[in-house]
Amino acid sequence: MGYFMQHSECLGHSRGEKKILDVGEVYPALRHAIIDLYLRPGAIMSIKDICEHFQMGRSPVRDALMRLNQEGLVTLLPQRGTMISHIDLSRVEQERFLRLAVEEEVMKLFMACYTHSDSVPLEDNLRQQQELCEQEDIDIRRFLWLDDYFHSVFYGITNKKFCLQTLQNSGGHYRRMRLLTCDKLEVEENLRQHNALLAALQARDTEAMCDVFHFHLQKLDRKEQFLLKKYPYLFKNDDSAWNLYPALEADYLQTLNRRNTENVPENPLPGLHYKEPLEAK
Repeated sequence: MGYFMQHSECLGHSRGEKKILDVGEVYPALRHAIIDLYLRPGAIMSIKDICEHFQMGRSPVRDALMRLNQEGLVTLLPQRGTMISHIDLSRVEQERFLRLAVEEEVMKLFMACYTHSDSVPLEDNLRQQQELCEQEDIDIRRFLWLDDYFHSVFYGITNKKFCLQTLQNSGGHYRRMRLLTCDKLEVEENLRQHNALLAALQARDTEAMCDVFHFHLQKLDRKEQFLLKKYPYLFKNDDSAWNLYPALEADYLQTLNRRNTENVPENPLPGLHYKEPLEAK
């Protein structure tokens, strides 16, 4: 059973239940598959393939693909199909710049109105991050969810949820880069930075908060060249023929992790079984 039918469980359907997605669920399911690297950047699919996965007609699938094309997450190829967009480093930089500009101001607002009770969800979140770090096999997607939730608390308390939603809606390339950079050491470092960020906020130390926050978001700069050399076929302007293989049945992030831990040769054909992510708590 492929990724999209498995994804129905993440939308609230019980395990083993074969349920056709509603029309309105096609776009979020496809988008989630792309930005969480279940689908490989550069993979080419036909509308027919996607319709079969969703057990749905062409019209709602085409509408979803048009929205994803406008967001830069897919590229429509006449007579060939739909390609999952490669990661665009220029877009990554702009998406991160937007988050840096907005979130720094949100955190300053948070510091101005901060009360002791506001730290409770942050401290609880950090405990969950710590528990995840102690596991031998870290669920990277779950850690990223916890990371995002930690930062979302600042937007919620300062009544800036629209700003958060805007950043999330326009941050697909940046999110995929974040997933590529995550490993056990990176997760542990992120946890240390989150603790330092909370300490600065509780101390109402604006300068320390800004320093930690800038360092926290600029970690991609320190890994960009490494990722380009390791995964050149995932990025825009690479012409590797490897990108032509479809990967509807694969969980691509699992493929990368397996290659790193088991010395799988470069460019393996897709076929790794889907591993369901943990439900967010």
